[in-house]
Amino acid sequence: MLQRVAKVLIKFTSAAPIANTSRRTSATSATSAATNVHSGAVPEARIKVGPTPAPTGTRAASSLSNIQALRGLAAAMVLVHHAAIYAHFLRGADRLLPPLDALLGPWGVSIFFAISGFLMSGLVVRDPPLVFLSHRISRIFPTYLAVVALFAVLFAGLGLSFGGLTPLSLSLAPSGPRSYALNVEWTLVYETSFYVGLFLVACTGLSHRITAVATLWLGLLAAAFLLLPEGSRDTIQPPIYLLPIMAGCVPFAGGLLLPRLIAAGRFPPAAGLLFLPLCAACFFVEKDVARWLGGVAAVLLVGAAAVGRQIQDEGALSRSALALGNASYVLYLVHAPILVLTAWALPAQWSGLTYWLTAVAASLGLAALLGPLDMALYRALRRHIDAAPPRTLKRWLAIYLLLFAGCAAWGSVETARNDWRESRVRMALAALPPDTWTSRETAANAIFNHGVALPVSVQGALESIERLSWTEALVTAFAYDPAQPKRTFLLALYCSGRLIHLDRPRRARKDLIPLLGQENAGHRIGYRMQIPAEACVSDPAPIAIIVDTEGGMAVLAVTSPPPHPLQ
Repeated sequence: MLQRVAKVLIKFTSAAPIANTSRRTSATSATSAATNVHSGAVPEARIKVGPTPAPTGTRAASSLSNIQALRGLAAAMVLVHHAAIYAHFLRGADRLLPPLDALLGPWGVSIFFAISGFLMSGLVVRDPPLVFLSHRISRIFPTYLAVVALFAVLFAGLGLSFGGLTPLSLSLAPSGPRSYALNVEWTLVYETSFYVGLFLVACTGLSHRITAVATLWLGLLAAAFLLLPEGSRDTIQPPIYLLPIMAGCVPFAGGLLLPRLIAAGRFPPAAGLLFLPLCAACFFVEKDVARWLGGVAAVLLVGAAAVGRQIQDEGALSRSALALGNASYVLYLVHAPILVLTAWALPAQWSGLTYWLTAVAASLGLAALLGPLDMALYRALRRHIDAAPPRTLKRWLAIYLLLFAGCAAWGSVETARNDWRESRVRMALAALPPDTWTSRETAANAIFNHGVALPVSVQGALESIERLSWTEALVTAFAYDPAQPKRTFLLALYCSGRLIHLDRPRRARKDLIPLLGQENAGHRIGYRMQIPAEACVSDPAPIAIIVDTEGGMAVLAVTSPPPHPLQ
């Protein structure tokens, strides 16, 4: 069967035949050097812009060391963001600046995505389609799978749980909400989907019209933002049928436009100064809008870094910035497991600040150690790909695309089924009288009287409602049934009698292993629900209801003191 798939792929790619890999886009500007990008890094320190065919008179592309340094900055932003969250949930440390550290992660990811769009716009024109996708796959998967294997062995040796080792998760295909081994793979799902999409564009002969493709994509994203309901425009783990219209794609699409704008002299370096006001505006708008603003800000920052004066590999600060950029992919992959291991290893009496500093230092240290190995591995694989005959590349890519499409379809169908179950839960909640949700006591009595109470074995709690920014609040809770560990619940939050949000469990709760038992540690029982900050301000006692797929319900207990700092 794989041979037949390969034959189909050969016919499909006939519109874009394998060409000499020395092919370059013509204009007065030089074309891109061999580079590789994804949400963590480009290993080469020397990076050149590979624009689409540009008007005569554009300047020659030059080494873009600024992009390398910017990549390191983005990785550091994600590290600080996660370190603050893990210090809070694993060590009980206070978050000194919750609105800021909550946005650092999304900003850093947007910068990564904008860099990808910026560089891929040149590579998809320069390289034959099969070479392009082969390079991208070899950049992401070998290091990713090696890091997963490293921590799987390490966690097992320490007697710690390590989930997310399913084919759907490891495929990095867009298949809807998943538990991932490293807890950061959602960005790699976007990246792999982006690369496959560009591969298909190249196979149809449209790679030289990438500017038009990107413009149409931005128009589609804008239309989706206007038409989709609030809360569904910025899903970080969407199924394949929703991913292309998620707000997280804005920096990808915007990055694709940058080389054309730069080559035409239409991108002034001062445009990068808009990064700060756009980021400042993110504090005052809803999450969906903030994702758009952050994406636009990232595109402007990347463009300014590309056209500005490039830093030189001179001096300790410049060398450190470039070294961090070189190791940024490894840093992105290893930092979350390191944060967990640091929390496990440090004595409980050590302060949250000590944990934070130790975890950050350990993450940077391991990235510095593994970064050169990551770059050497990719370069070796790249040489093999460049030397491989077209038939070999077609065969292996046929296998990869078959697996990618199969995993994406399987998981997306499952996601659609979960969405249908959610609609049933909404109907079950709506079937109870409207005054049911005015207090915890009223809700408990109504649930019991209507015969929809869950068994007493179910345990859980509404743990906290904390402000993330001036517009967003985070609700945390957990629920599980020791008698039926695989049973899952949806969490409904009511404030002042109104349903504010309904969500599925998204996370395993490693901190609850003593209660769950090691054999159930990988089950997703934790909720991290984002709601408008003002939604529950007027209600001193929000009500958290868990509902199973059959309509059984229970009112969650509330931790003491009550989890409500929003007034």
